[in-house]
Amino acid sequence: MVPLNLPLVEFLLSAQAQAALAELAGQELGEQASLELLTRLRRTWQPDQAAALLDQARLRRKAGDKFPHPERLLFTDDALQQASSRAVAAYRAQQFAAALDPSPFTDHRSPLAVADLGCGIGADTIALAEAGLHVLAVERDPVRARMAAANAAALGLAARVDVLCTDWLALFSSEDGWRGAKPHAAFVDPGRRVGEQRIFRLDAMDPPIAAVLALLAAVPTLAVKTLPGIADEDIPPGAEVEFISERGQMKEALLRLGALRTGAARRATLLPGPHHLDSNASQSDAPASQPLAWLYEPDAAVIRATLVQHLAALLGAAQLDPTIAYLTSQQPVETPFARRWAVLRHGPFHLKTLNRWLREL
Repeated sequence: MVPLNLPLVEFLLSAQAQAALAELAGQELGEQASLELLTRLRRTWQPDQAAALLDQARLRRKAGDKFPHPERLLFTDDALQQASSRAVAAYRAQQFAAALDPSPFTDHRSPLAVADLGCGIGADTIALAEAGLHVLAVERDPVRARMAAANAAALGLAARVDVLCTDWLALFSSEDGWRGAKPHAAFVDPGRRVGEQRIFRLDAMDPPIAAVLALLAAVPTLAVKTLPGIADEDIPPGAEVEFISERGQMKEALLRLGALRTGAARRATLLPGPHHLDSNASQSDAPASQPLAWLYEPDAAVIRATLVQHLAALLGAAQLDPTIAYLTSQQPVETPFARRWAVLRHGPFHLKTLNRWLREL
C-alpha cells in the first residue's frame, strides 16, 4: 500500500476523491483487477493518488467490524489492524459512561471529558463520543491525527471530539496544553509492537506501564488496554484486570483503575452480552471427576482470568483434572461462559479404539 502523508490525506478528503471512492465501492477490487483499475485511475489522478484511492476502497471493505459507516471514513492498513473491534470499543465506552455520568458533557469545556491517548484513526474515540462523552483524542502521528478528526466529523461527532496532535506524555506536563478541558478520565492503548515483532512485557510497551500509571497523579480514572497474555506479576498493584472475549475469541486484557474499578480483582467479560464472571463468585471445591454426562469447555476469557473453578461452582460441575480447564457435570446447564457437549463414550486414549468409535458413530 502507498504510504500516506498529509497532502494525500487532504486529497482523499476532497469531493473529487470521495466521488471516485463511491464509484470504486461497487467494483471488483481483487488482485486480478488491480492493474486494470490502477491504469484507469491514473488517467485522471497522479500515480500516488490513484494507488491511495484503490487502497482506501479495499480498506473500507475490511473495516465493517471495527467502524460504523466505513464507507465514509479513511484508514491506514496498520492502524486498521491495531484498532479495537467495534463491539469491544462500544463496551469500554459504556463502562466510562457508567463511571462518569455523561449528563455534564454539554460542551468542549466539560470538566469530565475523557482522553483517548494514542487514539490512532479514532475507533475508540468514535465509540466514546457515541456513548455521549466528550473526547480529547491525542495522537502524535500527524496523518493518523488528521484521519481521526476527519472520521469523527464524517460521523457527525465533531462537536464531541477535540483532536490534539502531540505526544501525550509531554501534554500531561503542561498546564495549558489541554485548551481548558483537562480530562478526569483516560483510556490508553500503548504500542505493543517493535516493527513486526510483538511485545509481551508491559514495561516494554510504548510508553511503558510505569509512564502510563503515572497518569493517575493527574487523571483519577484510567483504563489501559494490554495484551491478553499479561503475566500475573505484571498486573499493577491497585489495578483490576478484565479479560474480554468476543464470540469466543480472546481480544484483550483491560486494566481498570479509579472509578472504573468493579470491586473484583479479576473479571471475564464475554461479548456480545455483556456477560460477566468475576473473582468474587463462589469457587468449587469438588474433586476432579471422570467424564459425566456433559462436557464443558470454558470461554478463553474465563480461562485467562483463572475463573474455571468459579465457573464450575456456577454449573455444579467438576474439573476432569486440576491441570486442565475442561469441566463435566451430570446435568446440562445453559451458560454463555462455556461450550457444552453430550458425552457419548469415554475411556483411556487409544488411537485404534478411537477410530473404531468414530466409524461406529
